[in-house]
Amino acid sequence: METILNRILGVTAAALAAFILAVTGVSFAVKAAKPGKNLRTADPEPGAVVNMTSPDNEKLAAFTGLGRIRAVTKPDSKKKDDTGTPVVITPWFSYAEGDTEFYEELSRKSTAMKALISQYFAQYTEKELRSMSEEKIKTDLLEELNARFSLGKINAIYFSDYIFLE
Repeated sequence: METILNRILGVTAAALAAFILAVTGVSFAVKAAKPGKNLRTADPEPGAVVNMTSPDNEKLAAFTGLGRIRAVTKPDSKKKDDTGTPVVITPWFSYAEGDTEFYEELSRKSTAMKALISQYFAQYTEKELRSMSEEKIKTDLLEELNARFSLGKINAIYFSDYIFLE
């Protein structure tokens, strides 16, 4: 009795595995599968900034004081009942190491920076943001943020998280 059950279980497992392989093969054959479609190249973690230098060989530090920001994209007018797509961003910045005055300015203006980043994502639909390069988004944000500082400038902006929630 036990050997019959083992055979039935083995045949069932083999049939299930064959079915999964067949569906996967068909998906690739009709080009319906798009592996890695929404993957992005990860930015360095803030701890890696100790090895970074600016173009003028200045040591850099990381500002991670904004934490995780949750924003909602602009609703897509082409989609019925679209309310926008939630997006989660965890930005961090590199700036000149040892610039304590600028660090304090960054800390003071962190709420305004969060609002600016949320507003940036709210002015575009998910489709528009996905079609823009991540570098373009970072460049736009860097320009908008640096325009609001008086004691220094951010060298670069990085995203630890950049996720659209569907």
